[in-house]
Amino acid sequence: MATLKTIADHISDICENAVASHSKKCELYIEEDKTNIKFIIKDYGKGMDEDDIKKALDPFFTTKKERKKKFGVGLPFLKFSTELTGGYLKLQSKKDEGTIVEALFNKTNIDCQPVGDISMCIFSVIYIDPNVDWYIKRTFNNESYDLNTEKLKELYEDIYFKPTFMNEIKQMLKTLETEIKEEN
Repeated sequence: MATLKTIADHISDICENAVASHSKKCELYIEEDKTNIKFIIKDYGKGMDEDDIKKALDPFFTTKKERKKKFGVGLPFLKFSTELTGGYLKLQSKKDEGTIVEALFNKTNIDCQPVGDISMCIFSVIYIDPNVDWYIKRTFNNESYDLNTEKLKELYEDIYFKPTFMNEIKQMLKTLETEIKEEN
């Protein structure tokens, strides 16, 4: 992720980390109301021990050897961005079991980044890696929708990765986002 200008960018960035952890299943929960937006990303990948968790929050450390830069700003910048709004970042992980990242932004704080396009964020997440299945639940106030890519792939296995179907998924997500916001 080149720049993390919106909360949706942060979500995409951390979801890319989840996929990079060699998890075959991941979960994403996005809960928003007029005051806060919280997201939780759970993977069942390689996980981290306590030392790795500390390193993951250090902006001058990265595990990505193929990168040209030898530092990683995703989690450290997310921590900084949440705390700037009075929110928080929680990072839980166990070696060989997976990682849970939870972040809360106070949207009413002047330093809060814009939320961004959540529908496009979710769309990009579900197509990061065709071998990873996602369960996603999106809540706005009291309205919500969920998405299970494992079920979608089973139902539409022949067309799931075809551009026309991908465009239908993109449009469906935009419609769902509009509908849950109109209900409130």
